[in-house]
Amino acid sequence: MLNKVREDYDAIAGSFSDTRTDLWPEMESFRDYVKRGGSVLDIGCGNGRAYQLFRGLAIEYEGIDVSERLIERAKAQVADLLASFRVGSVLDLPYEDTTFDTVLAVAVLHHIPSRRYRRRALGEVFRVLKPGGHLLMTNWNTFNYGFLIRHPRNALEMLLPRRGLDFRDILVPWKKGRKKADRYLHAFTRRELGRLCRQAGFEVLEQYYVKEGLPTSWLKGHNLVTVCRRPLEPAESESEDHPFLQAGGVLQ
Repeated sequence: MLNKVREDYDAIAGSFSDTRTDLWPEMESFRDYVKRGGSVLDIGCGNGRAYQLFRGLAIEYEGIDVSERLIERAKAQVADLLASFRVGSVLDLPYEDTTFDTVLAVAVLHHIPSRRYRRRALGEVFRVLKPGGHLLMTNWNTFNYGFLIRHPRNALEMLLPRRGLDFRDILVPWKKGRKKADRYLHAFTRRELGRLCRQAGFEVLEQYYVKEGLPTSWLKGHNLVTVCRRPLEPAESESEDHPFLQAGGVLQ
């Protein structure tokens, strides 16, 4: 499934990138968590559109994505000496511990299959964040009635999983352009995602559903926004026995 995610986004890179030019309104609030001159890691950066959120802040920006074709587009579209891009996986981030002030994950974690790998991804994010640093996430809310009406097959999949998929795993069709793909996606609930973040050692500061940038109910919200912080002081969950800090932060 990890290979499928990469192959799907390589295949649809052109048409997908064309639909990802502007910032989603809910992303604007993320700027408040980024300090001038800080460092930002954008995982699943796609074509690098999120970089425009930080223009004028003189940040050091790193974008990483599993899709080689999307990274090619990011390098072509973002011409700034403070921004760099590379191909790589959130499951094995090629950065030293406590490197970044902020990690951005826009519509990323829901594309990672299995609870085990989602935990590993959050463990890697925890590792590369500085103490006091923030993880800023959005994930699709596939429980809103608009999505369920447009994708009745996915509504059924969330109740009756397809063979080889976990509970609340779905395959969402991409039909724009010449290439088509059934993109893997896990349908998070707010409780499930909050618990997963806390298990990784994060403090969950905010969680809310949004539609066009405004907080709303889970029935109407298009995205679930989650803001987490790596604690400033070592806590019991960050002891040597903490599963996310074993072997350099990689879950074994």
